[in-house]
Amino acid sequence: MGAIAGAILAGFWLLPRLGAFRLLALVAAVNLLLATLLFLLYVLGAQRGLDGAIWASCFLLFVSIACWMKGAFVVPSASVATRQISVVLLLVLVIGSGIYFIGGKFRSTKISTGTTQLAGDWQAFTPERLQAELEQGHSVFVDFTAAWCLTCKFNEANVLESAAVREAFQRHAVVKLKADWTNGDPIITKLLQQFGRPGVPLYVLYRGKSEEPVVFPELLTKSIILDKLETISHTVASQ
Repeated sequence: MGAIAGAILAGFWLLPRLGAFRLLALVAAVNLLLATLLFLLYVLGAQRGLDGAIWASCFLLFVSIACWMKGAFVVPSASVATRQISVVLLLVLVIGSGIYFIGGKFRSTKISTGTTQLAGDWQAFTPERLQAELEQGHSVFVDFTAAWCLTCKFNEANVLESAAVREAFQRHAVVKLKADWTNGDPIITKLLQQFGRPGVPLYVLYRGKSEEPVVFPELLTKSIILDKLETISHTVASQ
């Protein structure tokens, strides 16, 4: 991320001196990088919890201080002694903070197990839970998702959590399970591979124990979900 940011910012100085235009483009690029950083910290928080995100932020703070020191003191106009001392200090700052915050504090944080309370009527996925629900004759919808998956978030907000789809799930008594792949759970990885998917999102509807599961496309629509849910009653009636 730092190398990419440096390349982008350096590229702006190669543009013609267009004054306000170059300044506006520079501000837009910086804001885009900050937005990316916030998203990555959100993902890190989902994986390592609040403590992990805090320790990583502390390390980034010291890195930003080191960058400021380089820009302020490691310049041609400064004396040789000033540049040398500044380089030593910023290296100590970066390496020391990395060892303390990342090597010590961050590594001591626990990886999230994905067992936190789920919103709404979603329940945590396990293969045993899926099998138990199917044995009882229930239809099951499994959402294979991850905190860093933007497509997953879009589908959840615009389709799966819409009023029409939630009402249809309840009307057809579908059990909703969420398989969290944020930390690369090996059990979930194996299931993804069984369906020929390299990663998330994956949406699967099990209409019955003896029925072939229905696999949905990665980008969902309300009509796709509602149409497949309407087939549940016909499946149950024929069993």
